[in-house]
Amino acid sequence: MPSFGPRPASLIVPASLVFAMSRPENLVAVVEPVPRGFWNVPNTLTVSRLALALGVFGLIASGSYAWALAIFGLAAVTDALDGYFARLLKQDTPIGRQLDPLIDKVIVSGCYIYLATIPGTRVMPWMVTTIVVRELLIQGLRSHLEGKGQPFGARTSGKLKTVVQCLSISAVLLCLAMKPAPPPIFLTLRDALTWAAVALTLYSGLSYAWIAMPELRGES
Repeated sequence: MPSFGPRPASLIVPASLVFAMSRPENLVAVVEPVPRGFWNVPNTLTVSRLALALGVFGLIASGSYAWALAIFGLAAVTDALDGYFARLLKQDTPIGRQLDPLIDKVIVSGCYIYLATIPGTRVMPWMVTTIVVRELLIQGLRSHLEGKGQPFGARTSGKLKTVVQCLSISAVLLCLAMKPAPPPIFLTLRDALTWAAVALTLYSGLSYAWIAMPELRGES
């Protein structure tokens, strides 16, 4: 019987690896690709939210408040979905961690700026200034720390702040869509949500600054 020589090392597969790959769950883990490009599922949803934000601004400016509310609600859904898919598909990336909250700030700040110009919304200029300044400062802080390789993702207070801000904007748009006479209970709820959004904006901003303080002190 002819001898073919020793088996090449590249064909020698340890028995433990053969056993591991024979299990279906391990095989899926081996063959499942992990996308590394920018255009993954969560980042695509995030960028689509920016397009929706521009649509909301245009609809508010034209007085189409019911449509603005519907598109704003769709944007809020994409905000929830991009984080879900980032975890599900393991597509969390540094650029995604910065882009997601940045676009959230664009749509929230832009909506408040537009709403403050409409009489009767009870959205006051100092409220908008507080929200916009906080968002810019914390986004700058996040970009600075993430750029140095230090994760600075969303905290519970920040997520709660975003939820209440979205509810506040939705309540203002709903009352505008129900003009000329929205029910008084709706107006009360609108004002309560707006004040709560401002309070949580201040609280979460101070919370983020407190968390980042040790890192900033270490650089000095």
